[in-house]
Amino acid sequence: MKIHSSHSKKELYEVIEIFNLIIPDYREKMKNELTKDILYELSKVDDIKSDNDIFYIESKKELLDYLKNPNQSKILTIKQKNDVMVIAKRIISYCKNGYFLSAYYMDFDELYKDALYISRYCDIPSCRRAINLFNNDYKLDKKITPIISPKVKRTLQKQSLLKSELVPKLTRVDKPITILFD
Repeated sequence: MKIHSSHSKKELYEVIEIFNLIIPDYREKMKNELTKDILYELSKVDDIKSDNDIFYIESKKELLDYLKNPNQSKILTIKQKNDVMVIAKRIISYCKNGYFLSAYYMDFDELYKDALYISRYCDIPSCRRAINLFNNDYKLDKKITPIISPKVKRTLQKQSLLKSELVPKLTRVDKPITILFD
């Protein structure tokens, strides 16, 4: 068995950390060595810890199937991703220019079709931003819901939670205050 090449090194790090695979100095290894070590560790283990947060994997067989198949989050080729990014940039430009049609779009229906098209790829931050800005358009009858994978939703929730914790909060302290005049 072989791990599919579409899985990134960062994702393999997550697999090691989440499923508690014992691989020393895994962050210093090349991707080829890492894949071999992961497969070796999985061959030694009978059962793995289930994950219901990121990968939604219950058993060792499901994990091996997941690693063997292409990464579902990378469904776009480089050319397709560049095209999606160009469309997202055009929609962001439309939104920043006061929601007025410009040289890119002569018709609102064409713009709406492009927004619907990129809403499927809202794991990409630019697409997510473009759809959120586009939903603020007063000419829009029905809002477009961005389609985001559970993994990205989870990371966005963690980021917003961290952001809310870091924002200073106003607290009221009832203590006597002494004012001295010189």
